[in-house]
Amino acid sequence: MDKIAIAGFGLEGRALYELLKEGADIHVFDEAPVEVPSGVEFHPTLVIPADFGVVYKSPGIPTAKLSLTSPRTRVSTLMDVVLEKVGSRAVGVTGTKGKSTVVSLIHRILRGAGKESVLFGNIGVADTALLKSARPETLFVIEMSSYQLEHVSTSPHIAVVTGFYQEHLDHHGSLEKYRDAKFNISRFQLAEDVLINGADIDFPGEGRRIVLDSSLHFETKLLGEHNQKNCALAFSAALALGVSEEDARKHIATFEPLPYRLEHLGVHKGITFYDDSLATIPEATLASLGALERVDTLIVGGQDRGISFNAFSEALAASAVKTLVSFPETGPMITEGIVGKEIVHASSMEEAVRAAYRCTPEGGTVLLSNASPSFNMFKDYKDKSAQYRHWIQTLADV
Repeated sequence: MDKIAIAGFGLEGRALYELLKEGADIHVFDEAPVEVPSGVEFHPTLVIPADFGVVYKSPGIPTAKLSLTSPRTRVSTLMDVVLEKVGSRAVGVTGTKGKSTVVSLIHRILRGAGKESVLFGNIGVADTALLKSARPETLFVIEMSSYQLEHVSTSPHIAVVTGFYQEHLDHHGSLEKYRDAKFNISRFQLAEDVLINGADIDFPGEGRRIVLDSSLHFETKLLGEHNQKNCALAFSAALALGVSEEDARKHIATFEPLPYRLEHLGVHKGITFYDDSLATIPEATLASLGALERVDTLIVGGQDRGISFNAFSEALAASAVKTLVSFPETGPMITEGIVGKEIVHASSMEEAVRAAYRCTPEGGTVLLSNASPSFNMFKDYKDKSAQYRHWIQTLADV
């Protein structure tokens, strides 16, 4: 009976258990107390004994926190298992931002063109039953974070890179390690594979390179030039998979924007509100500012992950934004030294939205786009968005 270690027992840890449990002696290692299925031994530690040849690490656990008793113990992940099983049917998408939009666009185009496609990976789908039930022609469109790519030894047949910026330095420890994790999406490609690279840096591998045509323009409900690029990435991937240009453009045109990504929340007290809760790096916030004709008030700031905001602060100082509502920890760092704008420091979403109503003129626009993660104040981006929407509606009725 195979002896298997799973480090972390969240969504992916449980998916690994379902995938590997047949005929295996499974041990779960986690510093946090978690419930495990009957017959699984739980170890309240991340120290992996020498008699485990492999440990499958969940994305939320930094590799540096694992302690391997033996140098012969290999670190693997659910993503590595998935890529090995799916093989040439894998379409992988990574990048600092835009991953969910691009995988959803590709999935929509493929389904609309009559091809069998399933979503998988960081977009929130980890149903390993799909690996067993899918037909041989089913394509797996997989959103792949740096956490998931960090320990793979197989690359997808079609690899798509949306872009590369500073992010997740607290998890990886350095920009170089973050980059190296991303490189794995193409590092193991062979000549028959395809790389569509929308980043400003070269990616390794032997796959055929498809160069994006920057002159392409798409009819789409998605706002901004960054989304024109996302459409071009999805379009190129679809063509590489045999979809016609006409079909690809038709389904791009009808694609509905995903929630939390420059989402229009309506007009309240004469003020237009947008929710861009998933903008967790400066580049994403700047792209959203560029996509909107007018932003009077920007709500910015959140958890400090060690990235530089110097260029971002300069861009905000030069922008037409009149009011900056600042959340800790990074908000004061971002707004420090900016003159000629009203700056309000808020310690809760209620305070932030009150300030937005007070400072934004009728006919103006408020954008929540933090340029930082928000785990210091909120459970996650969904909690942040829910509170934003709640206070917009609550204070509109006052």
